[in-house]
Amino acid sequence: MNSHAAMVVEIDDIVEEAVMLEVGSARFQAFASYCPYEIEIGKLYLVEFDLVLPDCINIELAEDTEDKIEMIGSGFNCLIIGKLQGSTIKSIVDFQDLDVHYERPDLNDKRIKLIAERVDVSFGDKLS
Repeated sequence: MNSHAAMVVEIDDIVEEAVMLEVGSARFQAFASYCPYEIEIGKLYLVEFDLVLPDCINIELAEDTEDKIEMIGSGFNCLIIGKLQGSTIKSIVDFQDLDVHYERPDLNDKRIKLIAERVDVSFGDKLS
């Protein structure tokens, strides 16, 4: 597994699993799929990310050279731009154990873009 340090910036008032996170200089919304304790705004946690992809994945070469996780609309959908390396998409955070490379082996080791249904986050240790 690949862990990242993430700060909780916001917790949605209506959907408490919807959390705005900051990883480095990037901010994006994620769905808290695993959280064994109450999380707090402004605190730093060790987290792991997973992508939830649609049944029909639209994956293309990316012209953009900057890694991105960009929210689309008001839901959880997001644009992911990064490098496909086998079963991992290396972006602002690494998304592992994906079968995307089986559908498009021609895109392996290339910069790609795709739209995910959401980014899931599992919370581990509290860092601060």
